[in-house]
Amino acid sequence: MLELTNLNVNAAGYLILQNISFQLEPHRITVLLGKNGSGKSTLIKCINCLQHFSGSITLDGIPLTRIPSSQKAKRIACFPQALPDTPLTVGQLTALGRNPYTGITGRLAENDHSAIDTALSQTDMTAMSSRAVNTLSGGEKQRAYLAMLLAQDSDILLMDEPASYLDTDARRELYNLIKALVQNHQKTLLIVMHDLGEAVTIADNILLLEHGKLLFHGTKEHCLSCDILEKSFHVKRYIADDRIFFA
Repeated sequence: MLELTNLNVNAAGYLILQNISFQLEPHRITVLLGKNGSGKSTLIKCINCLQHFSGSITLDGIPLTRIPSSQKAKRIACFPQALPDTPLTVGQLTALGRNPYTGITGRLAENDHSAIDTALSQTDMTAMSSRAVNTLSGGEKQRAYLAMLLAQDSDILLMDEPASYLDTDARRELYNLIKALVQNHQKTLLIVMHDLGEAVTIADNILLLEHGKLLFHGTKEHCLSCDILEKSFHVKRYIADDRIFFA
């Protein structure tokens, strides 16, 4: 279980995050929401140990800073906000997800090849395994990097706005894949999202940051019942075709 306790981030005398405490519920999709500048990406960087912080972040009671990188990568994987172009093929990119398991030699064993094949199949990228990543469409590129993430076979997946720059169909495909990770593979997800309507569609739980403070942490149903999204984002909620929209 991933747990944050009294997390603070101070940069140039300014508190970016203040006293953040929560536990990430296993086998659920937790969506992290907040206006620009609220500290969402900084929070993800803290969990990735890419940002100095005070307080504690523990995994099964052990501070993340005491867990070797290779062992931590077997438990936590991150889907970055910016996906770089690369001449690597989809298959080669996916194979990078096995780096925590291959050791210093980097040699792929039978179980590594099996994990790669499974990840390509789960993301419907098997037929594209020989394509260069830099020749793919935006949606295909997202799925290629998601295949790499799945090959890593980590329990906890962090995603920082994974649907950025995708069209409607590609976003829908990505969210279906994300939901399948929890339903079929018992993954635990923490996802930074921007679109409130899409967030409440996919989320089991919601974290809401405002000015670096944790304004809400609870179930989606509780979040919607107390109208806190409307108050924080100064929007109204609408329902059309059984879908929730905010404007």
